[in-house]
Amino acid sequence: MDPAVNATEVFNRQAPTALEIGFGMGQALVHFAGCHPQWNCIGVDVYRPGIGSLVLQCEQQSIKNIRIVESDALSVLECLEDNSIELIMVFFPDPWPKKHHHKRRLVTPAFATLASSKLNLGGRMRLATDWLPYAEAILEALQGNPELHGGISERWPLRPPTKFEERAQRLRHCVQDFCYTKVR
Repeated sequence: MDPAVNATEVFNRQAPTALEIGFGMGQALVHFAGCHPQWNCIGVDVYRPGIGSLVLQCEQQSIKNIRIVESDALSVLECLEDNSIELIMVFFPDPWPKKHHHKRRLVTPAFATLASSKLNLGGRMRLATDWLPYAEAILEALQGNPELHGGISERWPLRPPTKFEERAQRLRHCVQDFCYTKVR
């Protein structure tokens, strides 16, 4: 991707833009895009079976407002125009539970800074995890960003259950949702 990718040009229309990072098998993005055909929706992932699943779901449901980027999420975020995204979704990112792997976690203070720079004023970031230590790290990373306001939230009704959430419930892990709004 070239720097300053403009979603209006990619979709050939002016519309609010949603970005899902790590869409897994694509259920949440397909559900959101189907409920919001007037939005431009971008899915970023590197998991090829998930990409194939998302493409198939879009074809089966005739969803035309999704574009898929097979790439590292941070690289994609860096290429998007500042103040161009209305919604960022990050559901069940890899928790990298071992301490020496924490540096691989997506949601960090640096991610919070980059993501908030891409959100429009009033834009939202919605996240969910079933790993308590990662939930604490998410809170710490996002609460430390002065441009974002929010925290723990109720489960977002537009987030359909995923296989990760179903597994978490079987294992009796607490699923924690977060919602942050860009306030400045």
